[in-house]
Amino acid sequence: MKLIKPLLLIVVACFAFPVFAQEGYPLDGTWRGEWGMAGGEQTLAVVVMDWDGTTINGRINPGRNTISFTNATLDAAGWRVHIDAQTRDGQPVVIDGVLGELGSYNRTLTGTWTQNGMTYPLVLTRE
Repeated sequence: MKLIKPLLLIVVACFAFPVFAQEGYPLDGTWRGEWGMAGGEQTLAVVVMDWDGTTINGRINPGRNTISFTNATLDAAGWRVHIDAQTRDGQPVVIDGVLGELGSYNRTLTGTWTQNGMTYPLVLTRE
């Protein structure tokens, strides 16, 4: 009996550790950052992404001015992300980036934000 309790505790700990180590799909969650010209005015961006098992769904700047994704893809070979969205007045918004710090909960998405024919640097961090 003295051996069963410690052995049981070790078995339970072995099963619990992988559960805590996994954080789900790499794009799930809320991402916050800024886009704009280096040294110039920056615009806050909040991107919320969810993976349903097949599709990446999401929205940019949740609230009154939400912009929903029209398409989003992840190329896992290079951890490249591509997001297409459209503003209420029909202007396309495109986010292209590369996931960084994959081992961290606060991973990053670094790339570009394209809107109104202009491309700006973008850095987002998952919260």
